[in-house]
Amino acid sequence: MEAQVQALEKRAAAAEAQIESLKAQLQKAPKGASIPAAEVEHRLRELQQLLHTDREECETIRAERDELRLQNERLQLQVSKGEYRAMHLLRTINELEQKK
Repeated sequence: MEAQVQALEKRAAAAEAQIESLKAQLQKAPKGASIPAAEVEHRLRELQQLLHTDREECETIRAERDELRLQNERLQLQVSKGEYRAMHLLRTINELEQKK
């Protein structure tokens, strides 16, 4: 899951870099440049949508990861309690058998 988050963060960073690059190209280009502003604007919108989607997915994965961590901690606590009880039951059984 951590690898998914890292991959999404990497994609988001790449998309942000592309957005900044396109914005810079658009600002540097003279009014009659060969890069159509509509095309650049369309590509910027696509990248922003991709970035938004990736961020949502990343947040969902993070929330799921955090919930799984909490669940893991609760389960480890239950296992620990079970082991403690089992140890005391075995000790009691051994004491009772020795008294026979």
